[in-house]
Amino acid sequence: MTRSPVRDHPARTAAVAAVLVVLAAALPGRAGAAGAVRATASGAESVASGVWTATLSATSLTFTTNTNQTSTVTNTGTVALVGISYKITVSNPASGSPTFKIFVCAVPWSGGTCSGGAGTAVGGTFSKNTTTTVNSAVVPALAGAVYLQVEPTAVTFSTTVTLGTSINSTTQLRAAIHTNQ
Repeated sequence: MTRSPVRDHPARTAAVAAVLVVLAAALPGRAGAAGAVRATASGAESVASGVWTATLSATSLTFTTNTNQTSTVTNTGTVALVGISYKITVSNPASGSPTFKIFVCAVPWSGGTCSGGAGTAVGGTFSKNTTTTVNSAVVPALAGAVYLQVEPTAVTFSTTVTLGTSINSTTQLRAAIHTNQ
């Protein structure tokens, strides 16, 4: 007995059901939310739309000493990522030349370390009175989080580091998965 390629194909049925579940969860999206990007894909058995949204637990960190501070990046959207961008703005203090480094960790920081290590650097060194956008391949999973640590050096006067997130949808959103049928 020969099976018809159109009827009774369990893998195709499962793939179509999975797409329907994803689509039902993805709609309606949260357009206009901070850090939100709408994504679309086309083609047989692919995700048609979704929303990625990242929120930072702290977007403005004020440093008066050389003490590290952290912020959590949570992905509350419906689209998986392969990259994320961070916009880092360092204020101009009244005096001094503080610098800052940013590290990301897949687990919460403990005692200033990421699972016993330094974490993954995001960009280089950020100086006073600058705004820089840098990319990171360490991304929060769907309904997950990654953890940033901002490390100051030479802070003598109050300096604020402002953090923001963004996505370049053509390079940082995970491509739609197509079945090989």
